[in-house]
Amino acid sequence: MKYYQQLTIIVPAEISSYFIWSKVYTQLHLALVEYIHSSGQHNIGVSFPGYQLNAKKEPGKIPLGDQLRIFAHDEAQLHQLNIGHWLDRLADYVHCPSIRAVPAKTGYAVFSRHQPVTHSEIYRLARRRVQRDPEISLKTALQSYPKKIDPCTLPFIQLNSLSQEQRFRLFISKQTTDAPQSGTFSSYGLSSHATVPDFP
Repeated sequence: MKYYQQLTIIVPAEISSYFIWSKVYTQLHLALVEYIHSSGQHNIGVSFPGYQLNAKKEPGKIPLGDQLRIFAHDEAQLHQLNIGHWLDRLADYVHCPSIRAVPAKTGYAVFSRHQPVTHSEIYRLARRRVQRDPEISLKTALQSYPKKIDPCTLPFIQLNSLSQEQRFRLFISKQTTDAPQSGTFSSYGLSSHATVPDFP
């Protein structure tokens, strides 16, 4: 990853950071879906320079900070993504400067999606199991899943599922590493193993 574009979220005092982040990230997701569809490539990743675990909670503030970086291997990929176009209607809430080169000295991090075990997730898995094996009752299927629910405290962005028309939390974990690792990214710009540059 040699080039990036840094977005800065601007939040008026009367609006929650979570609300603005939701709008901005939804547009980024749509841009990445279009980019992947048109190019066939899953090579654009994101990072959150202000990411904090166990940050002191402030009303309306999101522990992801107020910046989002979008990384690519070359400038052409970021030009093709054209994030400024996708964020045009949010111009009052996000600053989108020009593409920059990644600094020569940088660390690396993996930003990945974490899907905690919830009551609704357990119920969904149990229903799928019943569909595959009708001889098993829903009650029996539910008993085969853990009773303990994951009380996830990771930073998240509240999003609307465009396919299922329901709200969900996109939990994001960060793991730093000494060396870069290649791989693919999702339409949320996240990866289970591919790194992005990590610098102040």
